[in-house]
Amino acid sequence: MLHASWKTFKIWFTMFVNREVPLPVPSSLSIAGKSLHSLLVVKTPEPDNPPATAGALVISTGQTISDWQAAALFLTRNRQGTGGTPLLVLVDSTLDHDALDERLEILMPARPDGIILTGVREGADLQRLDVALSVAEAMAGREPGETAVVAMIGDNAAGLLAAGNFADRTPRLRALGHNATALAAVLGVENSPHHQSADGSRALSRGLTILGAAKAGVAALDWLAPALAGDDLRRACIEARHAGFAALITESPDQLAAITAAYG
Repeated sequence: MLHASWKTFKIWFTMFVNREVPLPVPSSLSIAGKSLHSLLVVKTPEPDNPPATAGALVISTGQTISDWQAAALFLTRNRQGTGGTPLLVLVDSTLDHDALDERLEILMPARPDGIILTGVREGADLQRLDVALSVAEAMAGREPGETAVVAMIGDNAAGLLAAGNFADRTPRLRALGHNATALAAVLGVENSPHHQSADGSRALSRGLTILGAAKAGVAALDWLAPALAGDDLRRACIEARHAGFAALITESPDQLAAITAAYG
């Protein structure tokens, strides 16, 4: 019985992972020529001079057009004083075509280094963003393909079940991401902040994200639970690195030191 189970797993694994893609996944996330291990989410409007210890800043926008205009202004202002720190923007994959085009038209003149697309369910979501970015880049006079993409597939069930289907969807893709807190909310289950890599659906979702990244030949990254602190935070960062996550996203500047210690 054990032999049969192992044989079944080998067949599944062979089908899932493209043999032409080297394993393991990249050990660092590279955006705008920078090797990143920490990404800090900030909301606009925020005061200037965000923490210098963050490898990259991720701007979380609101829902209105004025919110996106504020995000573009934030990008423009902070690009002058971050010393080359990559600046990315969170974008919801559920935006319809017109809304996505409108928002990218606002953002592209401010030259974001990348987009983190949340709620990615299938490869078509990446292809749609790729086309929209190409148009917006051209309108803003930017080089085609200049804007990198990180796809959050581990924040929803559909994306995880399609984890093997994100390879070759866009050359912009730099990483696939996992978010246990968002996934728990979708599934309606408890998400303990004390165990970032807890067993059950969360452990499976982490594994699928890493396997999907391996097949696509890109980095994997994880989103830290905001409530993690102390020894729980330290262990979570170390476990994430050992599991194969090249970078961590945090919403709290207080978590940056633990990330740096784990990946330093």
